[in-house]
Amino acid sequence: MYKLPSEKLGLQKIIFGNLSLLGISYQNKQKDNEYKKKFSNKDEMKRVMKVAIRYGVRLFASTSFDFNELAPTYLASIKEIENEEEVDLSLITCIGIPLEFKGEKINDYKRWKTHLMYESKEFGKRIVERFFDDPILNCRFGWKENLRAVKSYNTEELKKELKINWKLWEERVNQFSDYDVAWIEPGSEIDFLAISRIDLLEELLEINSELGYRSFLGSHHLGSSVPLIQEKKVKKFDGYVTPINKLGVMMFPTKREAENAVKRTRKEGMGWRRVSREHS
Repeated sequence: MYKLPSEKLGLQKIIFGNLSLLGISYQNKQKDNEYKKKFSNKDEMKRVMKVAIRYGVRLFASTSFDFNELAPTYLASIKEIENEEEVDLSLITCIGIPLEFKGEKINDYKRWKTHLMYESKEFGKRIVERFFDDPILNCRFGWKENLRAVKSYNTEELKKELKINWKLWEERVNQFSDYDVAWIEPGSEIDFLAISRIDLLEELLEINSELGYRSFLGSHHLGSSVPLIQEKKVKKFDGYVTPINKLGVMMFPTKREAENAVKRTRKEGMGWRRVSREHS
């Protein structure tokens, strides 16, 4: 399954980020639309990717095929470029965890509100302002209004009613059977599982391993998730993917707690893939 030997994967210092090519700028809707229009042309998308290849980049970020309308074009471009440039490319594939509550798709705002309640209790009321003012979160339409309006999930109900749609998860994973996937990165829903159903997180990692994939954990709440994951001695993952930047954007519950979590996990020999968003 892996074309690049593991020691060479570890030496890949630069990962080609894909979100701009999928029409996501983390700036504003106008810039998003500009990117979507430009990269709906596959040749434009491939032109940017080939520049990275000329600079020696062989590890590319990706999403699942159903992430948005441009994701299939991006993944098709990977295959075409491998043939055209005669190179082997490896993927770190971020796949959103299909969480369901009482049989319905989980509400993202209620998920974030549950985090807000948990982290403000654990780390103090100053957390509230960070949630509402984060510039990346405010790229979501009506972020502050929607977050204020919803109620958090009930902790006891989550223990009974929170599920993973395993059929959908395996369908998303199996779509990459023809790709060289170095790591699957279950999406930042892992943070929600860490505070509510860590048993489901362990089951997810076990299934990934059985399917033949290694895992990284994507986290926006590193400062609260790492202690919980370490406490439960969760296994079968190689490290984390997380934002690290001077401004502390998307570093929850605080920049300091996230940085402390990085130090703690490095002592365990965990791998790291840093997502820099200083210019977002």
